[in-house]
Amino acid sequence: MPQADTVFRIGQFFLGKRPNSKAWCACWYDAKTRQTKRASLGTDVFQEAQLKLAEYVTENAKRKNEPTSEASLASVFMRYFKNHSEKTRSAGPNRRALELMLDHVEPGASVASYTVAEQRRIASCLRRKGYSAGYTRRVMGIAAAGVNWAWKNGEIDRQIPIVLPPEGSGRERIMTIEEMARFWEVDMPPHLRMFLALLIGTASRPEALLQLTREQCDLRYGVIDLNPTGRMQTKKRRPRIPIPNFLKSWIEDVPIGHLVTYKSKPILKINGAWRAAREAACLSEEIVPYTVRHTMATELITRGVPEIEVASLMGHAMPNLRTTGRYVHVRPDFLANAKQAIDEVASTIDRVAARSMVKSQFAC
Repeated sequence: MPQADTVFRIGQFFLGKRPNSKAWCACWYDAKTRQTKRASLGTDVFQEAQLKLAEYVTENAKRKNEPTSEASLASVFMRYFKNHSEKTRSAGPNRRALELMLDHVEPGASVASYTVAEQRRIASCLRRKGYSAGYTRRVMGIAAAGVNWAWKNGEIDRQIPIVLPPEGSGRERIMTIEEMARFWEVDMPPHLRMFLALLIGTASRPEALLQLTREQCDLRYGVIDLNPTGRMQTKKRRPRIPIPNFLKSWIEDVPIGHLVTYKSKPILKINGAWRAAREAACLSEEIVPYTVRHTMATELITRGVPEIEVASLMGHAMPNLRTTGRYVHVRPDFLANAKQAIDEVASTIDRVAARSMVKSQFAC
């Protein structure tokens, strides 16, 4: 039978070691042979062994309506990561966030112990250790997503109340036109040049642009549908937006497939090329692709674009989204103010930069 002093357990599985070995093993009691069986986890670090055990259980055990008092947070987090988060572009940051959460709970802590009071305690610990309010909220949000995923998929028997800490004041970096121009005039690879042109021309989320295809761009109506066919809309809505004049020639040059490609293949991340160009432009590390999105939104607001147009362009919640919102993009004046302002910003960047943003004749 399992040892009485088992240090960490997930259901029928627990951590243990073979005699004279430092490596942790996934252990379980086999009733047929009346023996404890072991499978090496390849680590002698306890915290890492917890994650590996959860991963082992993910692959070797089925769960259905498990009592929250018996379901461990480590197991829930790992199953969420393996079955959902690992398939996203945020897999790396999400895994680090879940590991950080496990660092701040008791070994073997159950889902039931993840009370509102416990959530607030962990948030306070993270803040005392120097993590920003925004990052603390993101970490707690990823943990909450994992617990909610387990509930929605029937793996635990009840839903757990979640309270996220406040975001804080926020410190989004906004670039100046001179910085944008300096970045644009850097010698960069074609796929990054296309990506940057799309960021400026659409103010869209980077992930949506990396997935954007020529088939989503309707040059007849001058519209980009950022939500591809077959993809369900999420809270981070991908809207239909107008194509600025300066961006048309960039899109026309791509006959079919993804707009941002490297060696004729779509790419998942652009971090390396972005960092190299940023360093070449002598810009700070806080300037990331999302910075351009925030900058464009700020430029549009300061140029007098109505707030409802900016909200629509950015994919924020809009009234009548399921009714008139389906057809408004065919109107000649669809987001006309936002479109004109984007072309004005692009033209200004073009005048300041040595390298032309326009591939043919700039038409505003």
